[in-house]
Amino acid sequence: MLVVAYDNRSDLKIDESVLEEIEDAMVRTLLHQEIGVECEVSFSFVKAEEIKSLNAEYRGKDAVTDVLSFPMYEDFFNNQESIIKDNPFLPLLLGDIVICVQQAAIQAEEYGNTLTRELSYLSVHSVLHLLGYDHMEEEDKSVMRRIEKEIMEDD
Repeated sequence: MLVVAYDNRSDLKIDESVLEEIEDAMVRTLLHQEIGVECEVSFSFVKAEEIKSLNAEYRGKDAVTDVLSFPMYEDFFNNQESIIKDNPFLPLLLGDIVICVQQAAIQAEEYGNTLTRELSYLSVHSVLHLLGYDHMEEEDKSVMRRIEKEIMEDD
C-alpha cells in the first residue's frame, strides 16, 4: 500500500522501530481516506537550519517549523480517479514530507508526548496535506484536526 523513501539529514539516528511507527501512521491515514492504490512518499528528516531555509523559500516564512509537505498533485483526494487514470504506473508518488527532528522533539516535550508519537502525528498531518487537506480556514482546520484525531486514536 505504501512505499517510503527515507532520507535522514538530521543529527539524530532514527531507529528502525520509529520508522515502522511512522510508516504505520501513514498507512492508517491512507486507509482512513480510502486511497485504493499503492502510493509512495519521499520522507526527509532534517535539521532546524534546513527546514527554516525551506520554509523561507517555499512559504515566505523565515522561521523553523515542524513539518513541510510538498504534494505532487493539487487536491489529490477530490481528483484521485483522474490522477490515477492519467498515471498508470504504481506506486503513485504523492509527494515529499520534510520533518525537523529538533522541532518535533521540542513539541513532544511541550505536549507530553514521546518523540515517536510526535513524529507519527506529524506524518499523519503531512500525508493529509499531500492528499489535499489544509488548515488555513477555521472550518478546514476543524475537519483536519478531527481526521488526525481519528487516525491517531486508531493506533
